[in-house]
Order: sequence, then structure tokens, then C-alpha cells
Amino acid sequence: MGISKSKKELLVKYVDNYCEKCKKQFPISELRIHRIRRGCSYSEYRSLMVLCNPCHQKIHKGEFL
Repeated sequence: MGISKSKKELLVKYVDNYCEKCKKQFPISELRIHRIRRGCSYSEYRSLMVLCNPCHQKIHKGEFL
């Protein structure tokens, strides 16, 4: 189960629509919520990151640590 739309909007608003990896600003539709720790829930805000699509893909491919 993914994150709710309202929680995503809240997190994206908190970071002012910036990707937390590349520090570029994006529209909300181009941002993803990434769980930092495997097994954490989407209710643990400190375990989540806001990422743009390219950075999110790089993390899943192991290009970012």
C-alpha cells in the first residue's frame, strides 16, 4: 500500500517542491515519496524522502547511497 494523496501533498509542501537529493524544484506530479528504511511505514515521516523521478530511479538502481 502506498502513501495517501494528502500525506504526499503535505510532505511535498514541507520541502517546497524540491527533490531532497538533487535539490531541484519540481511540480508535485514529478515527485515521489521514498521510504529510506525497508519495512518502515508511510506514517513514519522521518523515514521518508521526497525525490524527483530520476533520483528515485537512481536510488532503486543502486546509483545513490
